Amino acid sequence: MNELHKLTVAGSGEAGASQRELFDARVRATVRYADPAAWTTASAVMSALAGAEDLLAKWRHEIGMIAISDLGPGGTIAEVLAEGTKGFSQPMHYAAASPGTLVGVPCIAFGLRGPTMNLTMAPQDGVPVALTLCAGWLERKIAKLMVVATCSAGSSGAMMSRALILAPPGFSESGTQLTESAITWLAAVEPASGASA
Repeated sequence: MNELHKLTVAGSGEAGASQRELFDARVRATVRYADPAAWTTASAVMSALAGAEDLLAKWRHEIGMIAISDLGPGGTIAEVLAEGTKGFSQPMHYAAASPGTLVGVPCIAFGLRGPTMNLTMAPQDGVPVALTLCAGWLERKIAKLMVVATCSAGSSGAMMSRALILAPPGFSESGTQLTESAITWLAAVEPASGASA
């Protein structure tokens, strides 16, 4: 059996658009400006964490995250470029133009302090890499849980993000075994056709 399939899925979620308004005022004040891709990814993570409040409260500082996207903060990068050609760019936009915001904003929003990584590649190429990293970190107890999130534009151009919460094999809390269909769901971020992880 593939080692990855021994992982446990402790939650899954998706978001088709930024849902910044769902985040509490403290988070919105801390992250004053972020690209819609970062908020969409954070929204998918929020959906995946729904119902897992006990795990979040128990292990918040031991939950890591990997974000995967070839899209990145494209809107903000375009803004910085346009502002730069005019001779001035808003300093807040520089930080928001980093691809790392796709992992940074969710970690700030939920207080995740475990290992983090941002893979700037297509989800279908990055998900296997991310799952291998997660399996190693979970096995070596570097993290108690890992969040893996993807963000991409579908064929219609609409932004979509999906997230899984992964736990090590033999996870004592609730969850289901990671399946090939869950891996495919995470990697193929086209808007859902009724399927989920």
